[in-house]
Amino acid sequence: MAQGRGRGNSRYSIQLEEKRNLKNIFGIREAQLRRYFREARAGRGKETGPYLIELLERRLDNALFRAGFAETRAQARQMASHKLVTVNGRSVNIPSYRLRPGDVVQVKESKRGKSHFANFEKKMQNVQLPGWLAAQPNEFSFSVTGAPSPQEAKLAVDTQAVVELLSR
Repeated sequence: MAQGRGRGNSRYSIQLEEKRNLKNIFGIREAQLRRYFREARAGRGKETGPYLIELLERRLDNALFRAGFAETRAQARQMASHKLVTVNGRSVNIPSYRLRPGDVVQVKESKRGKSHFANFEKKMQNVQLPGWLAAQPNEFSFSVTGAPSPQEAKLAVDTQAVVELLSR
């Protein structure tokens, strides 16, 4: 058989590619994805694929990105790691911290002078917030108003392929 012919089109290769894309989008490792998948699969009465996306969307680093506080998820991860934000008034340095409805995320007052936050209110005018977040730019904060929907996430990933692969 000639080399290269028929490669890359198998269902398995497509599933691997989708899983890789999902990991890259959220900046997570294989072990983290598997943990989220186990939790999503155990979610009572919830479909695994959409619930997996919901769990990933509720991460602190992702919420900082979605709220427009960071330009990339990597930058949002760094903001969380470097203790630039508080959740409900408590300092948090865990990017994977899971936000719940009612949580308020705020940039620490002592960190607002950083160059990243120059013209912050002006930057926030151009941000399209997802329905599950509500921003208060003048207070350098946002709150979680509900659960994220997979449709709102608009990810170019076939979550069903990821679920099929991880279910093996």
